[in-house]
Amino acid sequence: MGNPTLTEDLECKWPSRFGSWAERAPDTRALCRTVRTIPWRLQPPTVNDVREVLREAVSHRTPIWPISRGCNWGYGSHLPARNGTVILDLSRLDGIGDLDRTSLSVRIEPGVSQTALFKFLQLHAPDIAFNVTGAGGETSVLGNALERGIGYGGEKDRDVFAIEALLPDGTSLGPTKGRNHNARANPAGFSTDSLFIQTNFGIVLGARLRLRIRQEAEDVAILQGPFEALMITLKRAYERQLFVNPTHVGEPGRSRRVSFGLLRTLWNRDPTDDELDRCFPEQRWFVGLTPLHGRRHVVEAMWRELHRAKMPGVKLQRGNARMIDFAAKWLGRVGARYKAARLLALRPLLAFTWGEPGDAGLNSLDGYLVGSNPDHASFGAIYGNAISSFDPNEAQRAAGIVRARWQNSAFTWILVDNRSILTIYTLHFSENEAGGVHEANAAIVEELRRSGLPQYRLDISTPAAPGAEAVVNRLKEAFDPLGLIAPGRYETLCADASR
Repeated sequence: MGNPTLTEDLECKWPSRFGSWAERAPDTRALCRTVRTIPWRLQPPTVNDVREVLREAVSHRTPIWPISRGCNWGYGSHLPARNGTVILDLSRLDGIGDLDRTSLSVRIEPGVSQTALFKFLQLHAPDIAFNVTGAGGETSVLGNALERGIGYGGEKDRDVFAIEALLPDGTSLGPTKGRNHNARANPAGFSTDSLFIQTNFGIVLGARLRLRIRQEAEDVAILQGPFEALMITLKRAYERQLFVNPTHVGEPGRSRRVSFGLLRTLWNRDPTDDELDRCFPEQRWFVGLTPLHGRRHVVEAMWRELHRAKMPGVKLQRGNARMIDFAAKWLGRVGARYKAARLLALRPLLAFTWGEPGDAGLNSLDGYLVGSNPDHASFGAIYGNAISSFDPNEAQRAAGIVRARWQNSAFTWILVDNRSILTIYTLHFSENEAGGVHEANAAIVEELRRSGLPQYRLDISTPAAPGAEAVVNRLKEAFDPLGLIAPGRYETLCADASR
């Protein structure tokens, strides 16, 4: 693979060529506190401008790092894997169109955020929703899917198809008339979509996104209790097909952080410990959230069956937007201040399950100011993950490996189905701990891999397991022989991300 370097032409020619959308010395601060030297940040407003950037990059052997919106919090945000890489910011490509109600799909571009798509559907098709994640309202819908994010309605990479991409040699790939149909993800013969999920072969410029019809009942099930009893209850629910969407389970450390942040957002001040305990007594337990959607009588039957399936010690609650809004208003009128505050604070978090995006998921970050850029939080955070079977002991083993290396950590377990659990960990740290936390995370990743608990997505400083993806390197050589597109990302032969 090529080893691209900056040239004098880049320093003098690119700014004048690209005019107002070439930014010198961009902000390199990220939530994970990784440091990179970045010469330029380019924000092309059109696809033709992207093509021009690519032509210049090839001509001058300049590495470029495409980002959708740069909101990959805790995994690197907007930062490249290597120094000297030009950021290609695609956030101005934010078109939404060709809403096809028959196939329940819509075309989106990289700059389309969750909030923008939600507002578009509210205006043009309020009876339709999409799979929302807790990564924040400004997160790119397409970028999150390409990184295999997990939404409250399922795995995001399964939501996108008919991916439109630009290769370094100028070749365009994407759906073609007579071969692709909006009603089916794959055409006859070879499908190129998987070439661009968690890879660095080209620049993704658009795709179609699967949507869903809103149901008569759009409830959220809230389960809380001891870890083992809660997990057994959830396993029964999946085996009996009471649950079909992922369940997000937070441990007490995560729950307390989220509760603190939700109340701070509601009151615009830090809550006291007493207020936190009064509003969120369940923060001492493991808490799970999962959507319950369907016809009202079907959801009611599922709810009754769930009560029969639950283990002793597990508490069940249920709600939806209308119920929560009514109850909070009524509780406020009768003077039940803390109960009303609890519902009002929880609503943005629960809303993820019925397809309403927001920033409630960011409230677990230490030092995060509501409405600000998480990269500018006063404390840093690194996200990591591990895959296990649906075995509570394996999930706890993954958490034990993390805690042994970094005590100030928090966990969410995502139960994808009745087969697998994803352990999502966050390493919280102060500025003076940045060096130590990166060393700890590298050791955590290595130990998780050795223990049979591999990752399902990588941060920018973690290469793929050596020798595991030889075919990926061969494809990279074929599609990008100069190694210009996101060098160091997902490449097994190049573990040094600092070059």
